[in-house]
Amino acid sequence: MRLFFLVFTPTSQVHPVVDMKVVLVLVSVFFTKALTLQCYECVEESPHTCKRSRECSDECNSNTATLSLGGVQLAQSLRSCQPAVFCVTGRINAGLLKATVNSKCCRTDLCNNHVVPALPKQFPNGKKCCGNNDCSNIVKCEGDEDRCINGSVNPFVKVSLKGCASKSICDGLVSISHHFNVTADIKCCEGNLCNTAISINLGLLIMLGSLLTSILFP
Repeated sequence: MRLFFLVFTPTSQVHPVVDMKVVLVLVSVFFTKALTLQCYECVEESPHTCKRSRECSDECNSNTATLSLGGVQLAQSLRSCQPAVFCVTGRINAGLLKATVNSKCCRTDLCNNHVVPALPKQFPNGKKCCGNNDCSNIVKCEGDEDRCINGSVNPFVKVSLKGCASKSICDGLVSISHHFNVTADIKCCEGNLCNTAISINLGLLIMLGSLLTSILFP
């Protein structure tokens, strides 16, 4: 954001009150212009076809999300104007179901002018988390997945999720809950198999899943 400081010296020909009105008008014009951010906004059908833009009061965001089920992976890129809390990069790994998002954010005009690559495939890092309620299914964490998660939500039917996540995803869910003023008990733990008996409400994980779905299937 640019700040403009205008200094006017009153003269004998112009009344000081008139000078002050001019200053206020000019400062208002410059300040409004400084607050108007232009961002590209489109779902990538091709890596280089995004030309649509819009005014934005938050941040320009460019992200690529992937969803993998049983080894079959879908990926979609998005450029948009989004609140800073959505600038999250990280992974969720529930064994057969894996999701990643890679985000880059900026605050200059049309700065989200490039396609952000999907996060690369990672290898097991030695950490293990429970993949079901009795921990008979063990999820091997990969890359920067250094937290275990345990979530359940009951919108229509009860949905449970256990597995690995990166710290950034855990922190991002907390930030999103604060942004939307959502009451949520979001907990991630660090030890091996530490999510055996964590009681948490991860309704926001479903929100993140909805976000990923909207990106992957616009």
